[in-house]
Amino acid sequence: MNIKVEKDRIYHPWDKWEDYESSFYNNCTGEEKEKQILKVLEMFNDPDLTRKCMFYVVDNWKYSMEHNLTNSSMNKIAYVGQSACAHFNKIPSTVTMEAWSLLSQDNRDRADGIALEAISRWKTNNKLIQRCLNLD
Repeated sequence: MNIKVEKDRIYHPWDKWEDYESSFYNNCTGEEKEKQILKVLEMFNDPDLTRKCMFYVVDNWKYSMEHNLTNSSMNKIAYVGQSACAHFNKIPSTVTMEAWSLLSQDNRDRADGIALEAISRWKTNNKLIQRCLNLD
């Protein structure tokens, strides 16, 4: 089995990460970056789309979520939002981070709330792997 558990963290090799397959760690520049920034704004400005994408990743990205949501030093809210963008349009996390500042505070707060709901759902659905974990 390709899973390694150390104390309170689950590790998976990078080649299993769904976020990797969805361009989370890629880079882009110029016109492509501008297009991707617009896609980030499109997703986060639509609460239904934001919810759909965030819940998709926590429900379907087994390896990425286990690897990252069991990391006590991870900003889980940001990770879920960046993952949702990667799922939505193969948007690199760095582009999502840059575009975040272009959103209204209300939209950022709403997206953070949806991310918290998605993380809570992930915790509930993955209780068996969390017996000794504190993901807060």
